[in-house]
Amino acid sequence: MKKRQRLLLLINAISLLLLSGCVELVQEMTVREDGSGSFRLALGVEDQYFEQVQEEIPEGYALDNLLSSLMQEEFVTDMTQETYEQGGWTWDAVQLEIADVYALFEEERRIGPLRMTLDEEEDEVTFTQTLDLDNTNLNIPGINLMDLTGAGYTVRLTTPHILDTNGVQTAAGESLWELSPADLLQEGEGMTLRAVYTMEPYEGTFIPWETFFDIVVIGWLGLGVLAVLVVIIINTTGKRKKSQERRF
Repeated sequence: MKKRQRLLLLINAISLLLLSGCVELVQEMTVREDGSGSFRLALGVEDQYFEQVQEEIPEGYALDNLLSSLMQEEFVTDMTQETYEQGGWTWDAVQLEIADVYALFEEERRIGPLRMTLDEEEDEVTFTQTLDLDNTNLNIPGINLMDLTGAGYTVRLTTPHILDTNGVQTAAGESLWELSPADLLQEGEGMTLRAVYTMEPYEGTFIPWETFFDIVVIGWLGLGVLAVLVVIIINTTGKRKKSQERRF
């Protein structure tokens, strides 16, 4: 019970930090071809707010507490923690190295309001992550009056080959979700992230849908312009021939 209360306190503190709009939370899961991988959480704060944000976190609690239950699993082989500055932001990051990602997440894992699981069927693995604050004990007074537009929560899944996703597929083996804390904290909306991947590497040249769509649109516009030019040329040539025939 004490561990659960401490975890909720930390999650509550991080939720409060997001309210300032100067905080980014990044979650990254990597699955390699041999089944090993890593799981990383990084909390970034604008430099000028770093000390203020640190004061909001209960003494003795840090990101590693969020992953404390995973750290005790036999499939976790190493843990690294670092603090660094980049582009005017200060980041605290914790990364777990995992010997077998599927074995670790085959059973549902809970990290605060996150529920994560992997399900394998016919050589395809389905990654599912649910964020549901309605079923937690988090209570943030005045949440609906706060401006969360500047806060961000990014989830990135990297695998050998993404087959399908409800996120944005930025590469053959990468799916990205950019979530709004405003929807999670103010509207109380639950979110489900889902992606299907295979351990067989992608072969060929992958073109993201956004790029492919732009190419298609530009192509159709180009064909349209070409068709108009052809019509103009044909009409102009026809008129010239008729004019010459009349002269003779």
